[in-house]
Amino acid sequence: MTVATPSFVAEKDVGIRTTSAILVTPDGRYLMQLRDHNPEITFPGFFCLFGGALEPGEELEAGLRRELNEELEMEVEAGDISYFSQFVFDAVYTDGGIRQCYYFEIPIDPGVVDTLVLHEGADMKLMTADDIKKESFRLVPYDLGVLHLHMILRQKEKDGRTPGTENGLWANGS
Repeated sequence: MTVATPSFVAEKDVGIRTTSAILVTPDGRYLMQLRDHNPEITFPGFFCLFGGALEPGEELEAGLRRELNEELEMEVEAGDISYFSQFVFDAVYTDGGIRQCYYFEIPIDPGVVDTLVLHEGADMKLMTADDIKKESFRLVPYDLGVLHLHMILRQKEKDGRTPGTENGLWANGS
């Protein structure tokens, strides 16, 4: 497990803190949750990453592991979790309060999907980049942005380019 970047918003100012898992297969597919069609929840019927709200005082990785166990009966070792990014925003779609989501990458084998038991959401689906593009208007917006960044970085790494700071984006100047 990698250490998360320190929060750039004071915890006392955040209304809801969440963790989400970027569950990605070696061939670049992402395991997504189709949210229930319940009008009482935010973004009903949208695809999103698995995860959820942290309990008061709960550590990030512990919260993510708890959520994955509750939602999928998925056991994840701390060493399999890598910090990816965090996203802070005002929830203009609801109460306008500050939300903070921590994103972690967890590599998964595609065969694991058949062993998972869905307890939350209407369905789950392994999605390719093309699937995600086609469903972009049915993806939770902040998860879509993080997935897009994840896909770009994966492609750059496959192409032999390493993220860096020499020109503000890529270490080799491209």
